[in-house]
Amino acid sequence: MEEEQVKENSKIYLKTPYLDAIQSIPGESAHDKYCWIAVEIKARIAMGANLEEIVKMEQFPRALYGLIKVEAAKILNRTGHTSQSNYEAIEEGLRSENSEIFSRSLQAKEFFNNITDFDYFSNNLLHHVSYNTRCKIIKKLAHRLAGRNPQLAEEFFDGILSSYGVDRAMPILVACSKLFIKDVISKQKLVLSIGMVNLLYKRYPDLIVWYLKLSNPALNDPLERRIHHVKISEYKSFLPKLIRRNLSAFVEIYEMHSKNSLGVHLSRKQANRFAWNAKKYYLDKPNIFYKLLIPENISEEDMKIMFPKMLPDKIEDFNTNRMLQYLRQYPKAFSVSLLLKSYENVYGMSLLDEEKMVTAELMKILPAEERVRQAKIKTRKHDEDSIGGNDKFMWTSFLPANEVLPKIRERIAKTSDMFERKNLVSQMLFCCKVNEDDESLLEVLKYVQDRHRNEMSSFHHAFLVKIQSIYDTLHLSLDHWSILFEIIQRMYAKAKSSDFINVPMDFLETAVRFRLNNNLPPEPILKMMFFVLSRGYQSYWNVLTDYPEYERLCLLHFLRIAEQMEQESWNAIKTKTIPNLIMSIYRFNERHAKVNDLKIEFFSMRDYPWIFNELFEMLKENRQDFRLNALKTALKKNEIDIYNHLWPSEPDIATIDINTMNQLKKDPKRILSHWETYYDLCRKLNYNGAVHRFVRSLRWYNTIPIKFAERCVDGVLKGKNENLLVMLGSLVHGETFAKFIEPLLPTEKMIDMDEQSRQNSFSFLHKIPYGMEMANPPVPLELIGRLCEGDYLSSSLSALNNSCRRTSVTKVIPFAKHLCCQRVTVAKHGIRLIAMVTSLEELIEFLSISWKQQEHHSVRKVVFDKVKHLFRRMPSPSTWGLMKMIISTISEKEESLLLIWPFDLADVPNDYITEYLKIVLEMIDRLEGTSKEQTIKSYIISFLRSIDFAICNILPDEFLVELFRRYLFNETCNHANPAYVARALLINLYLETTGDNLDRRLDTFSKIFVDAVKSKWNMLDSTESPHYYPIRNAVRTLITEIVYTKMKPEARSLVIDRVMETFLSVLTHEDDAQCYLLLIYAQEWNRVKTPKEFATEIGKKLSELIEMYTPLFSYFIADALKDFLKHGHSDNFSSEYFLREFVETLSELGTIEASYTAAQVLFLFSKESGANCHLPVLRKLAKTEHPAIKSLVNHIQK
Repeated sequence: MEEEQVKENSKIYLKTPYLDAIQSIPGESAHDKYCWIAVEIKARIAMGANLEEIVKMEQFPRALYGLIKVEAAKILNRTGHTSQSNYEAIEEGLRSENSEIFSRSLQAKEFFNNITDFDYFSNNLLHHVSYNTRCKIIKKLAHRLAGRNPQLAEEFFDGILSSYGVDRAMPILVACSKLFIKDVISKQKLVLSIGMVNLLYKRYPDLIVWYLKLSNPALNDPLERRIHHVKISEYKSFLPKLIRRNLSAFVEIYEMHSKNSLGVHLSRKQANRFAWNAKKYYLDKPNIFYKLLIPENISEEDMKIMFPKMLPDKIEDFNTNRMLQYLRQYPKAFSVSLLLKSYENVYGMSLLDEEKMVTAELMKILPAEERVRQAKIKTRKHDEDSIGGNDKFMWTSFLPANEVLPKIRERIAKTSDMFERKNLVSQMLFCCKVNEDDESLLEVLKYVQDRHRNEMSSFHHAFLVKIQSIYDTLHLSLDHWSILFEIIQRMYAKAKSSDFINVPMDFLETAVRFRLNNNLPPEPILKMMFFVLSRGYQSYWNVLTDYPEYERLCLLHFLRIAEQMEQESWNAIKTKTIPNLIMSIYRFNERHAKVNDLKIEFFSMRDYPWIFNELFEMLKENRQDFRLNALKTALKKNEIDIYNHLWPSEPDIATIDINTMNQLKKDPKRILSHWETYYDLCRKLNYNGAVHRFVRSLRWYNTIPIKFAERCVDGVLKGKNENLLVMLGSLVHGETFAKFIEPLLPTEKMIDMDEQSRQNSFSFLHKIPYGMEMANPPVPLELIGRLCEGDYLSSSLSALNNSCRRTSVTKVIPFAKHLCCQRVTVAKHGIRLIAMVTSLEELIEFLSISWKQQEHHSVRKVVFDKVKHLFRRMPSPSTWGLMKMIISTISEKEESLLLIWPFDLADVPNDYITEYLKIVLEMIDRLEGTSKEQTIKSYIISFLRSIDFAICNILPDEFLVELFRRYLFNETCNHANPAYVARALLINLYLETTGDNLDRRLDTFSKIFVDAVKSKWNMLDSTESPHYYPIRNAVRTLITEIVYTKMKPEARSLVIDRVMETFLSVLTHEDDAQCYLLLIYAQEWNRVKTPKEFATEIGKKLSELIEMYTPLFSYFIADALKDFLKHGHSDNFSSEYFLREFVETLSELGTIEASYTAAQVLFLFSKESGANCHLPVLRKLAKTEHPAIKSLVNHIQK
């Protein structure tokens, strides 16, 4: 009974009027059917029929009414029978939610060529179509207007900008005039995509050069606020295109970013063009432009000019090996001479006199006599430093071979460790190479052959790798190679135990080349190579590919060896050898066919029938071997008859791709004859985009879509295969799909967790939204709304967004507003949908209403984020008014919005910055009475930190004064307080200026300071500590930071003097001795230039300070001085140098006060870092006949 019901349902839902209508149109393919439609329409036009008469023809199915109407209107316009009804028909097609009808309408050139009025276009089209359709229409309009009517394009850009925002208007920008685009980029602070840059460069190259120069780091003036951030790194793939048409612009842009690593990569052609045309640039500034050159293209004469300029300015930055990298392609004598001469000219000394600068890489190219001299210096230094091991022996390798080799052989004889012996043999090879001593090399090879023949296989493998890396083995003598052949033959004879399959292939290739170059038979090595290829891990048998004749010879030998092998050995390797050998032969033919190399004789596989016989036998054993996949493709391309013989009547369907689409267009009958195979493949690759396109295109072909649809429906209803819903959605009309799935949708909102079958049911329902995404036209939004009501929301989100993008805005907006009235999780998506599809004016009104009506903090956060994004992308009075209203009404309920400070000022225009900060501050004040104290402090800190240097210069003084009055002295016991950030704002930003502006700001600071001290100096805060005076701590911290902060020299003196003046106007030296002393020391330092002068002035001041405070306070005076010496002096001197010069000078002044203070300072520093570096001063002070000084020095030296 259940099965009958399924079949009945299948019959009901197999009614596909749209597919049936297409089937009724004559023709096998989409092209044939559209041609028949066009012929019928043209015939009726010839008979004088109008649009209405044509679409009512009996030949045309009613289900295709919309499509036929568009086609007829297009043909009527094209044939000169223009009328208003034709344009209205195309307009109606553009408003269609059916992508096929829309796509055909979009091809109506005459319609877009006749658009002249934005208001009509917007009101009758853009406001009614779907979001996706609107984007495509705008792009099409831009394409039609480009180069034809820039004035109209500008009108449309302005209209779309004001209606839908800058993102939607961007495609039209390409069609506008150069001056208009430049003005828009400047006003809107646009950052162009790489695609837009490429498009505009074709029309306005100068404009793009101007735009790219906006990335100049020199424009980033901290005094001037810059919102327009053009990042050159985003366009590094485009920059090389400038070389051909705008070389000077490329050079300028590349040079302005030379301090940053752009990572610009030039193709060989671009690099050659740059080298040819930009010689004056890279010769003048090689440090900048060398990376763009191909080293092999730089002549010796050019390098003589460039290399000295590439040396670092500071000798400590010089790196020998790095500089040698620039010279690696030149002869040794030239490289050494240029390096040594350049070093001496730039730094005024010989590189060879700097032992640390002489590296192993340099020693490799030094002349023999100098190399030996340097090697002796190195080995002697290592002996003196007691450095042994490999490092020492490395330098001995640069000594003459007759001195080094006997010692290494002696050491090998005493070494039991195989790895150590391997390293020592490598040193022997290296020594022979450095000394260019071929006779010694021959001795080493004989030594290895005779004395190490029984070493482990890893020794011999490492030996071959090492000699190949140290020597160009191809150019060794016949004597050398005769020994190498013996070594490799011995390894081959013991193939299993010697791990021969892992012998370096490049060594064997070199061996073959050597034998061929010297007229020696290559067969012994080719047999070894065949052994490695057939049993190892390589799948490519193409060797010596740079030498086609040799490559072909090797392949011939491989074929011959394979054919002549004994059956037992052949059976062990044939499954790997046959496919790889055949593929390598086809690769050889294909590679040389591309370059039209007529000298090379191609292979014809028909000359080797035995290998296909073997392949046939292999297929009998296992047709599914993975190694055959690539071979099948190659045979089908090169040997179709052999392919058909080996795989008779088997369709070659491995995947669905562009080739399948092409085959569908050319030969739909073949697809039909194997439709079940294609159906199974589409079912398996259900989520592949190419499969979706293939299935969608099947609609316009005979029989295939009907068979696919029937099989899909049967699989869904009977086989419960929910994955087929995706294919069915791509295949049938959206309305048909909607009717099919509607009974399958859940009737209850919640999943019943008690029922075991619910898991399978949910899995089935989970796939329905994927089918909805494929449906064309989109399914009614009400069906998706049913999934949003319960536990299926997460499954339907993708379909919700997808369908709303393809559905008319007039339907989406009421639907989305309905979602906004649902539960919180649904309401948030409703708001996002409206923000996506609606116009700016409607969006602003909607967001304003939503903020007032929505109460849940999660929904309000979505509204807030949308408002922020809107204001950031489109700052205007209307968006600012909305932003202002939002911030002004944030209450304690929205604290979740403020967990991560959301008020980023980076994109706020200067016109709004002051008011923006004011209303944010008002918001903080408003929350202060209802939020936790620590929370409010975090808001204030984030608020103050958002003010940078440029913003500080924009803000009115009265606003900054208000901030300082509030927070500068609002001190607590920890650093997480507003005063900490307010001090940074005052010192690093507010006072970081010069001239009259600094005078005015210092006056302001003085007034704030005086008022705060007068009103709060004696106010105790017992909540923090029993004896805690917040203002006193704030004053001390503030003055200490002012003294220790680096400032411009011209400003520092004025700031310190004014701060001292302000301090003394309300306080005495006794109220805060630490502040007073630091200011005194800072004033004295400002008047001098060196530590010695500073010590002299402090020495004069000490007697005055001790008299002021009495000798009992001398320790505190010294302690404050120690702090200043540590933190308050200029960066022109290192701390160690500054202290040493200061105490030496102070101790030499001859006064008891100066000497005692010097001893005290040393004592305080010795607690932190010891006193060893100040022994001369301590010895001098120890001679002073004063008990206090003598006792203190002795205490330090204990």
